[in-house]
Amino acid sequence: MLECIRKAEEDPSEINNSVLSGFSGAKIISLLKNLAEIIVNNEKTYLEVGVYRGLTLLSVAGSVPAYDVYGIDNFAFFDKEGRNLGIINERMELLNLRNARIINEDFENALENLDQFILEKKAGLYFIDGPHDYRSQIMALLLIKPWLSEDAVIVIDDCNYRHVRQACRDFLMTDPGYKLIFQAYTKAHPDNLKEGDRKQAETGWWNGINVIVRDPDNSYEPFYPPVEKDKSLFTNDHLIHTAMYPGASRKFLRITGILASLSGKIKDKSQKGKYRSLNTYSDGLKYDNYNSSFLSRTD
Repeated sequence: MLECIRKAEEDPSEINNSVLSGFSGAKIISLLKNLAEIIVNNEKTYLEVGVYRGLTLLSVAGSVPAYDVYGIDNFAFFDKEGRNLGIINERMELLNLRNARIINEDFENALENLDQFILEKKAGLYFIDGPHDYRSQIMALLLIKPWLSEDAVIVIDDCNYRHVRQACRDFLMTDPGYKLIFQAYTKAHPDNLKEGDRKQAETGWWNGINVIVRDPDNSYEPFYPPVEKDKSLFTNDHLIHTAMYPGASRKFLRITGILASLSGKIKDKSQKGKYRSLNTYSDGLKYDNYNSSFLSRTD
């Protein structure tokens, strides 16, 4: 695993931009391919949540052509015209891939009944890149547990977001049988970066990742993503959920943000982001960081 991470860091493979497109960094794709080559076999498969247009799924499929790989997506987001599934199928034909399987379901339904789709196999490599709200993140981690192999590796995308990091930490805190071994972050969401920094994110770790391993023998020391001590961001969601029109809260938040920026009179600026949207609050985080006990056992 260490070799897979370092190889992705030092020599990320080229993305086939003539066919594939999506939202991910070259180092993430390289890491998934490297891990798949040593993990995926007849008993252990690759599974991802959040396929979009197939960039990561088809990249991994091409690296292990002898084995089926699976992607869960019901194409409910970022697909207003309903074209993404067709695009994935077209790209499979262009790349001559026959081993990528789409599970066209809501991810929770799919994970609750995963044996219906992957049969007797276990998920040896699991990539989470679906909905990024706190609940979806924690459920994507909890629901997969019965279907993971004993030595499974979990790669979580978009860990720049503080709520994603919080979900990862909460999962690790409540189950010591899993350990974080590597984390990497970037300054901000790539859409908020200037050209030079965005290019670095595209060729690097995109919007941050966490790599978690299953550790039933407690081989590694606890290691956690950085989170805020102030949990008011998460406890305040009770006010939204109990509002008369909770579904309209997103629109009201946008209006409030615009009015506050115009007036400059908002009192509590402790939670203020730099950007109008896609704030990650990751600019002060270390670029990358290994679990020291993982390094000491493998070097």
